[in-house]
Amino acid sequence: MLKQDLADVHAKIEALEGERAAIYRDSHVDENEHPRLIEITSELEALWDLRRRIEAAISAGLDALPVPPPANAEDLIG
Repeated sequence: MLKQDLADVHAKIEALEGERAAIYRDSHVDENEHPRLIEITSELEALWDLRRRIEAAISAGLDALPVPPPANAEDLIG
């Protein structure tokens, strides 16, 4: 189950990175794109944290995350 979760998280990260790259492609970010970039950044922070948690759990031989990640990326420390 964790390996599938890891694959899902990786796919979401790639999709968001692609969306962010598309916004920056024209070297100009307009006022309508700024809010989405903020959302993407927040989502990526949470997904990268989740990815690290899943990888650590897999490395430890666990079947599930021992401590679920916080619901909000703002609650992350670091």
